[in-house]
Amino acid sequence: MRHLLLNIDAAFFDHLFMGEKVSAYFWCAGIILVTILLKRPVAGIVTRISTRLTAKFSYMRHKSKIRDMLFKPIERLLQVILYYVAVHQLDNFLDNFSMKHFIGSKEQLNIKLGDVLDHIFLFLFIIFLTQVIASFIDFIYYLRMGKAQLEKNQSRIQLLPLIKEMAKLLLWAISAFWILGSVFHVNVPALITGLGVGGIAIALAGKETVENFFAAFTILSDKPFQTGDTIKLGDVEGVVERIGFRSTRLRNLDGSAYIVPNQNLVSQNVINLSQRDNRVMKVAVNIKYGITHDALQELIAEVKKSILAIQPVRDPVEVTIETLDKETFQLVVSYSLPHPLPNEQNLTSIKREVNMKLFEVISGKAVLGTPVGTS
Repeated sequence: MRHLLLNIDAAFFDHLFMGEKVSAYFWCAGIILVTILLKRPVAGIVTRISTRLTAKFSYMRHKSKIRDMLFKPIERLLQVILYYVAVHQLDNFLDNFSMKHFIGSKEQLNIKLGDVLDHIFLFLFIIFLTQVIASFIDFIYYLRMGKAQLEKNQSRIQLLPLIKEMAKLLLWAISAFWILGSVFHVNVPALITGLGVGGIAIALAGKETVENFFAAFTILSDKPFQTGDTIKLGDVEGVVERIGFRSTRLRNLDGSAYIVPNQNLVSQNVINLSQRDNRVMKVAVNIKYGITHDALQELIAEVKKSILAIQPVRDPVEVTIETLDKETFQLVVSYSLPHPLPNEQNLTSIKREVNMKLFEVISGKAVLGTPVGTS
């Protein structure tokens, strides 16, 4: 084999085969082979360079994160570039293949294979380049969100996801126009003008979506609540998990998720329960008739004393008579709790302890009627 290679005349590489020099075929095959063998190491080197540059502006612990985010997009982008260089070694060969379309006796269309491949490679280049930039956006979001969570900056925590989505949406919109103009040769300025006119009709058709979109900015600028706050809208109550373009997601105590349109949060009265310094709890029980006035006063005093002894219940503790039925009347006990609760205190356990103490006091008087739920 070695003897055969040594006997090959250098002029052999200058011979033409299907309109292209033999050396061009060797260059094409060599670049493709090198790309297959070295794409991962080269992508790793480029990623490490990006990691070191980024490490100057962030903590060193983020190096592995950016490496995971960027490696695959950079690898694909390098493949496209190197395959494009390899294929372009055979320009003359590719130009010999063309598709012609005739209408009558006139030639209407002449498409060369090289032009088709150029457009395919340009399309892939734009897609993978956009993915690389989108990965950088994700990494910057990751850094900023980590810093915001460390500083407990709630306004930034709720604003950053919206900024990230808007940046990526703008990025992909620019890429789409780039593809339409460069790959499909669409008149982009005319298309944008048409979209501007058609945008009015789209805005009218999607009126609710547009209202929710602008309501999101109203919420973020006015800040009636933030991510992590507990809010109440009508009968819906929950913790704000995410403020999006169209809706806000709330998580209830039982784990249920409520998806509330942003427009509802702007146009209706929202109660921010996280901004209160205490919360009032109520529990109602039915008492049988027959208890004397003095015994009832004694019972009320004992209920107040017993509930106030429970931590972290606050004064005042109010006991009132509300509903008068045929055989029973309703005794409503209201008490206050600090908000937020002290460390290691649980609302469910406090309510259970209060209810058990209330049952103990009232049942001891033998005047307990039909039980009523707590609130």
